[in-house]
Amino acid sequence: MSDLATIAGITNQGVLDKNAAAKNKLAEDLDSFLLLLTQQLKAQDPLSPMDSSEFTNQLVQFAQVEQQIGSNENLTELIGLSQQSIASNSVNYIGHTVEGVSSQVPMQDGNLKAAYGINDDAKTVTVVVRDNAGDIIYSEAGETRKGVHEFNWDGVDSQGNQLPDGTYSISATAIAGDDTPIETYITAFGRVTGVTNIDGQTLLLLGQVGLPIGDVLSISDGT
Repeated sequence: MSDLATIAGITNQGVLDKNAAAKNKLAEDLDSFLLLLTQQLKAQDPLSPMDSSEFTNQLVQFAQVEQQIGSNENLTELIGLSQQSIASNSVNYIGHTVEGVSSQVPMQDGNLKAAYGINDDAKTVTVVVRDNAGDIIYSEAGETRKGVHEFNWDGVDSQGNQLPDGTYSISATAIAGDDTPIETYITAFGRVTGVTNIDGQTLLLLGQVGLPIGDVLSISDGT
């Protein structure tokens, strides 16, 4: 990324704009209140002055609101600095291979690597690869033992065609001996090619797959 500070700041700009609008509204309300207070003080009967306690309470409330807006601004700035730090540190992932929880898996340099977990021993397991349109382009029988198993695919579909690098969807269906489904999960492996920040969340880019940094399970130097 050429300007991570800018990327991290995009998410907080909306909050900062809201804070600025709130400060402007508060200033307008305070001006109106002070103008009204001045007019009432001018018009009051000197022999029977108004009770100032209500005005004092309102001034205290204005001060409390102003302090809250200031606290929100400071908190937003701290969050922005934290996001910028995370994004900056995430650059260190570029070039490394990571594993993360995701059914969207990148094929890079003609190779796709994933893993599937089975929560119990199964009678049958089927691993399926789908393209962006959701069509099944490849499937194979998987390991039936409980645990985590690797899935490696060379990008050749069921018709023998070599498919291009890109993003593919992987799923594993496991059936128990009594024909009931067994819960499964998928993890994706991929080489980190970049870093981005969307809605305050730092994503590692594995080709076109965006993996939240909090979903990373492992990192290695190999591919």
